[in-house]
Amino acid sequence: MGPLLSMVSVLFVATTPASACYVPSDQTAGWKRVALPEDAPALAAPTGIDQFRAGERAFLHEEDPQNMYQGASKQHPGRMAYSFWMPKGTFRMELDFFSSLDGAKVDATAYSGGRAYPLLSGRRHSGGQLALEWNVRDVDSVVVEVHHHLREEPVVRHWRVDREVLPSHEVSVPTAFQGPRMLYFRHPGGRRIELCDTPNQPLVLSRWPEGVPTDVTLRRQSAVP
Repeated sequence: MGPLLSMVSVLFVATTPASACYVPSDQTAGWKRVALPEDAPALAAPTGIDQFRAGERAFLHEEDPQNMYQGASKQHPGRMAYSFWMPKGTFRMELDFFSSLDGAKVDATAYSGGRAYPLLSGRRHSGGQLALEWNVRDVDSVVVEVHHHLREEPVVRHWRVDREVLPSHEVSVPTAFQGPRMLYFRHPGGRRIELCDTPNQPLVLSRWPEGVPTDVTLRRQSAVP
């Protein structure tokens, strides 16, 4: 590295702003609510903790959403079709079967506004789990067909979906989670956590928030380069 490049690198490191980090006043388990500081508009808890900021989109990972599974039907001998209604914003689905599909062919089709979008076509699958992803907007249903000729009839055990949501605008979310310029996070308990300004960190939920969050204050901690 030449002298000029070294000097530029040093100046870049010296002038790159550090992320502001804070320690919440309450480190017990449960949902917390904290006002976003002026110097940390993208304040977030560590990854792996349920959280969202008011007015911003988050990713919801739901296990067995109610009314999503519409049932199974045998449309042809040796073929079972499983129908699912897709919650708004869904872009990924995982299915768990009671047993391995043992190399059976699988077809999967997503539907949006009456139009069909093939996801799988006659692909053999050996495991008991099946993951599907799509980039089609506003998918409202998905049908998975398993060609189980000379095999046990497959039975769906669990299903999971990933979808993009706007928690503070959901009618099912309590009003206590809809205040402006707020970070809401579910402290897991049992450890001390810090909140830092991390603009590129995805905000993820494993469930909808419930109850009333506890208001917490912040103590400025340290800068993270």
